[in-house]
Amino acid sequence: MFPFPRIHKLRCIKQALLVLFFLPILASFSQTNDTSEKQATTSKPGRVSFIATIDIASTTKDGIYLNGYVVNMSYDQIEKLNGKKVRVSGKVTIVKGLNNTPKIYDEKGNELIRGGRNSDTKHIQSPKIEIIQ
Repeated sequence: MFPFPRIHKLRCIKQALLVLFFLPILASFSQTNDTSEKQATTSKPGRVSFIATIDIASTTKDGIYLNGYVVNMSYDQIEKLNGKKVRVSGKVTIVKGLNNTPKIYDEKGNELIRGGRNSDTKHIQSPKIEIIQ
């Protein structure tokens, strides 16, 4: 008898349509933190060379993430180069991640929990590092 439930329902439908309209637009404004200056170039098969800025925040236990590669460097070396633009070159090796290796089970049939990265990663084990700036 009263029009209030109908008005409330229309208001909810309008709000839902607005959210569904603006949600994809907002999602398209995502940002990434990329410290690389240039795309990697390959001179020989299995080798790569690129320019990047060292950011100590990208440090891992294996070295530092630069331009999609894990570059094997000591923490002392990363500290000395922090904020500097460098040219990194070296041989690329692929380290298989947990998703691409067979699962391991104990004698009772329980899956063993392993540590490591889930996906494959590209590593530069013995990089040549040249300071540009």
